[in-house]
Amino acid sequence: MTGTGLRHVAVVGAGAAGAFFTLELSRLRPDVTIDLHDRDGRGPGAGIVMSTEFMDGLRPRFPGVFDLPPDATGTWDRTLTRVGDEDIWSGAYGTVALGRRAFHARTRALAEAGPRVRAVRGTVGSAPGPADVVVVADGAGSALRRSRAEAFGTTVTEGRTHFLWASAPVRLDPQFVLKDVRPGLLVVHAYPHGAEESTFIVEADPATLAAHGLGGDRPLPETEKELAVIFADELRGAPLHAQTARWQPFRTVANSRWHDGRWVLVGDAAHTAHFSIGSGTSLAVDDALCLARLLAGAADVPEALDAYERERRPVVEAAQSEAAESVEWFETLCRRGRVDGHRTVFALRSRRRMNTWARLRERDPEFAARTLARLAGGGAATAPSEVPVVLGALTATGRLAEAELATAAGGGGVLLVPTAHGTVRCPLLPPTAAPATRPGTPAAPAVGLLLDASGGAGPAVGASAAPGPAAGAAGAPGPVAGAPGVRGPVGLVSDATALAVDAPGAACSAVDASGGAGAPDGRDPVALVPDASALRADASGGAGPAVGASGGVGPVVGASAVPGVPPGAPVAAGLPAPAPAAELAAWAARRGFDFLAVPVRPGAGRVSRTRRAEELTAAGVLPVVLLAEAGLPADEADTLVAAGRADLVARCAQVPGDAAPEAAG
Repeated sequence: MTGTGLRHVAVVGAGAAGAFFTLELSRLRPDVTIDLHDRDGRGPGAGIVMSTEFMDGLRPRFPGVFDLPPDATGTWDRTLTRVGDEDIWSGAYGTVALGRRAFHARTRALAEAGPRVRAVRGTVGSAPGPADVVVVADGAGSALRRSRAEAFGTTVTEGRTHFLWASAPVRLDPQFVLKDVRPGLLVVHAYPHGAEESTFIVEADPATLAAHGLGGDRPLPETEKELAVIFADELRGAPLHAQTARWQPFRTVANSRWHDGRWVLVGDAAHTAHFSIGSGTSLAVDDALCLARLLAGAADVPEALDAYERERRPVVEAAQSEAAESVEWFETLCRRGRVDGHRTVFALRSRRRMNTWARLRERDPEFAARTLARLAGGGAATAPSEVPVVLGALTATGRLAEAELATAAGGGGVLLVPTAHGTVRCPLLPPTAAPATRPGTPAAPAVGLLLDASGGAGPAVGASAAPGPAAGAAGAPGPVAGAPGVRGPVGLVSDATALAVDAPGAACSAVDASGGAGAPDGRDPVALVPDASALRADASGGAGPAVGASGGVGPVVGASAVPGVPPGAPVAAGLPAPAPAAELAAWAARRGFDFLAVPVRPGAGRVSRTRRAEELTAAGVLPVVLLAEAGLPADEADTLVAAGRADLVARCAQVPGDAAPEAAG
């Protein structure tokens, strides 16, 4: 093909990608012969979605392409979310749905009217004859792509929820329905795509479907009738007609190479993005227009195919990344089965990175104001970060704070909490190791449990991963860390703390597991204490319990792994493993911690970066502080708090060595 011009193209599939490629190449190169292959019979019904802005960009080039019958379109600027007994409206900003069959028929007819386009009916299962280029546009389940799966480097990833795509003969409001069916949650994505026709997609965790007899081998007509009963109010009594043959997971298609020889993938054959972001058709059309433009102007076909992939791949990967965030959000919602009114709706809207607090407040001030009012409980805050929150004995005047974390492995940190009386420093203690306090340090009004990015406990500094008795435990050889002559890593502590405060001015002493005191060596000795209350003043302002109080047990090594900790790494005794959110939070609360501090995870997406923090926040046992990068914008902090992904956000700075956990104000 090198050095030859384009004369003949075979296009397999006349959906959005195939039809728009044919339209554009015919417009730019009317001399090229195009064989447009399409199967006989109808495809699935229901609707497809795109924005009015996207459609307006196409109309000048393709007049009449969106001239569909009035009964085959639906437009809206607001979306309803039905959460329990609440109907919550929020903006959707110019969205259009088109009847899939009507749109397909229209675009195919226009494409086939091209000057050198030949319509070919029938299923194509192999190479469609000689052509300079074969455009593979036969959808997500592409038979042609599967025949060369190794060459394209195809991967197909299945989601954890299952969905059924259906339609209903009624014009519904565009809406999400979060239906509590106990046990579990059924989620509906619905929108009108005609005068009296709507798309109605039901999504759920497979366990929920099984619990209600909706999954498995149940005949589809019975499932349609059962769902119509469950959603009778939402459907206004209309029946449901399934457009897919069964419940199925969404399959995300990706390819490491988009072309192989003269074959090139476009649209869903090249990539898929979950229906919850409504971008599949737009991505397919943009693929098609890009490929047609580059082929039309190139003397060398392989170079044009390379340029097509270079141009489109970053766009598609960004869309798939956003779709993955949306998938994770809905999967988590379906598994958890609990909702929280406006906060859940704000979280639904802000699962997409572009929808920050400031953007939603600007575009939908009423919705933002209602969300803030629910969070603030009628207070005077003008942003989520201004809403007070209680941490132990403290009331923070806002939900945006600062934190200092030690750079040393296993080090602790300090949360700087804004209060009406100034900034208060609250210690952040890792469950397995913590720096010692300085003699005479005042007691802290709140103490936080510092977790790793996965929400688990990290291993102690220098602690051995080998099974065996705890250092300093009865019968174990060797001195306790902090005892005379011993200098080095802090020992693991039984109840997730290694900080003790005695009466003001008194020195701390190292203790072994039996409560016996070791002689202080003047190097900030560490005490093993039964719980975090040893750091916190009691209600009268007095000191916490004495060092070596009853109930303390020695550290444990070789215990079960915690999320984020390598297998065999030591963990604090009693720490739940693998530590589900509610159990971990309850464990921390029993030991006297006042809040949990969780770092953001690596990545770019709002949902994935704050996954563990959101799980712990949803558990509702202790307040959760999200430890974020120092440059986090205030608008992003507002977004995270309003969406319930954390109760407070702290911008973090790192300090060398062990962060001093003073509680001084």
